[in-house]
Amino acid sequence: MVIMLDNYKIPEKGKVDLNVQASFEIKITAEEARRKVDHWLMEFVSTQMGADTPTLVIGGHPVWRVPAHISFPRAGKFDNVGVVNVDVVTGEMIDLNGAEKAIKEYLEKEVKHRVLKYESNAA
Repeated sequence: MVIMLDNYKIPEKGKVDLNVQASFEIKITAEEARRKVDHWLMEFVSTQMGADTPTLVIGGHPVWRVPAHISFPRAGKFDNVGVVNVDVVTGEMIDLNGAEKAIKEYLEKEVKHRVLKYESNAA
């Protein structure tokens, strides 16, 4: 399991002293969070999308940060096109409107032109 510490300020260079104390109960497993996000992506964003392995993020309220990918038959898979945060206690997916907007903006700016270029070269 990967754990990410969020909202901890460290110097760009030099010695770092970091003390972390967090106490919480994980009631939703990483796999449960991944499946939940996977279903939401395919149902509400695109049937070509899926969820990848979550990272536990600690800093504020602990969440599973679930990365999203999209796949195209000829152009292949594009990883890390966005993320959805899932509360580790309740299983609630946080700020779905914001996540959907960020994913769609990323797809428009970073993926669409590469897919179109690939498709036009394959024709």
